Amino acid sequence: MTSTPSHLPGRYFSLLLSSLEAQGVDTPRLLQLAGIEPACIDSRNGKLKLAQVHAFLEAAHEMTGRTDLGFEVGRLIKLNSHDILGYGMLSCRDLDHVLRLTSRHYDLINPLFSMRYRRTESVGEAIFTPIVAMPVRTLHFVIEAIGVSVQNQIMMMLGSEENGFDIRMGMPVPAHAARYAQLLPARFYFDDAAIPAVTLRVEPELLKKPLPLASELTVAQVEAQLAKSKRRPTAGGGWGDYVTMLLRETQGLHVSMKDIALRMNISARTIDRNLKKENVQFRELLHQVRFERARELLAVPHATVSEVAESVGFSHVANFSRAFRRRFAVTPTDYQALLAGDVDPKLPDAAGNRQGLQEVSRRQSGMTAECAGEVRRVAETQLLRDA
Repeated sequence: MTSTPSHLPGRYFSLLLSSLEAQGVDTPRLLQLAGIEPACIDSRNGKLKLAQVHAFLEAAHEMTGRTDLGFEVGRLIKLNSHDILGYGMLSCRDLDHVLRLTSRHYDLINPLFSMRYRRTESVGEAIFTPIVAMPVRTLHFVIEAIGVSVQNQIMMMLGSEENGFDIRMGMPVPAHAARYAQLLPARFYFDDAAIPAVTLRVEPELLKKPLPLASELTVAQVEAQLAKSKRRPTAGGGWGDYVTMLLRETQGLHVSMKDIALRMNISARTIDRNLKKENVQFRELLHQVRFERARELLAVPHATVSEVAESVGFSHVANFSRAFRRRFAVTPTDYQALLAGDVDPKLPDAAGNRQGLQEVSRRQSGMTAECAGEVRRVAETQLLRDA
């Protein structure tokens, strides 16, 4: 298994801290309560560990009693909040271009979530899903920050728009839901029963609207600079996370260690040696990424099992169904039924026994004793939220 991403950019928390200070909050005391050095937030390259993020939110809640801090920081995030990547986003030709660029480098914005973007004739859809387990308050904070910041940045790019777009949030309706009514023309939907995620859906007319600062050359220069900054990990560690990131960029396709080695311009033996130092196997990373991608695709409305199997590199749907059931103790078809809520309260497990829907849900989301060490993503965070 890969380890939890160790740091988050402090620049977003700096925005929130400045806002709270302007509202009269004793921010030095807040940081002291959270056990955070000001340099972690104030400096350009400041970073926070996940535990520090949670401590920050706990301290802020204790001092202010507010539950809308995710909303608050989302309203403060602008395109230029993302350092050089934001400059590239400003230079894109249209919103479709922005979403494609952002999805390739989203780990620079938020290492706790992944971003997947797909475009069809009828809609553009970006899905933000957690890739690590986190406390429920932190999870909801991040979901709100993503959803509101996406709305804020789209409106900054497109200006006043009559055509709206949809943002769906996999979390309970917040106590401050009335604030979302002010974010028209965006339409926000909350669903406590959904997988924890943020889903943006935009009509083609908005996706292709030209942006005023478009520069293909600037975008190319930004991407080249970002590629240089994403250097491969050192012998000291981080190989599991890095290889997992590269595998996710393949969108779940079956690739070999040699393919990844070519991408990194090193030998497959070097990758294997460094993964072993972290007690990680390439084959397990590949399976993890393929099946997390499969679950994302199965959650897409009207997706068929055969389409999903092909998308994640299985040539035979039967092989995919068996492998999916071995990993999650539920078939892909039953998994879709569980997501849709259209399922019998009792389903057979892998041994043919009958068990309650709750246990099946836990098994399909990778949280049984056999799978808890293998699958962490969306379902794990939902279970933590419900605890």
